[in-house]
Amino acid sequence: MKILPSLVFMIMVFTSCSSDGPINMDQEVIISQSLYNQTNTDSYTIENAAIDGDLLILTIQSSGCDGSDWVIKLIDSGAIAESYPVQRFGKIALENEELCDAIVSREYSIDISSLRVEDQLYLNLEGWEGQLHYKF
Repeated sequence: MKILPSLVFMIMVFTSCSSDGPINMDQEVIISQSLYNQTNTDSYTIENAAIDGDLLILTIQSSGCDGSDWVIKLIDSGAIAESYPVQRFGKIALENEELCDAIVSREYSIDISSLRVEDQLYLNLEGWEGQLHYKF
């Protein structure tokens, strides 16, 4: 009978760990080679990444309580690979001070219009396989 309370607790923790929807960021992309080089991407997993219009839509998974105190930033290296379409390189910086051990997923949207070059580009996001095509 001791298993039942533990099972109920685990179900409550895992069902309460997802976000209610995208969190719109009023933050611009940071373009900095030195900050890009310093950004550690080991504390989270990118579950999903897509571009919709001028928005980068991300689902980030990390440990925490509920993710409500997380702060994310898109750090662009400033480097532009000369190809067609051109390529840019980015990392997500996650500030996570939550001290809980639950696994939490949160969805974010970031305005990436400041990355525009020519008429389209590929965004290479560290931690995400494949390139994200941004056409404008």
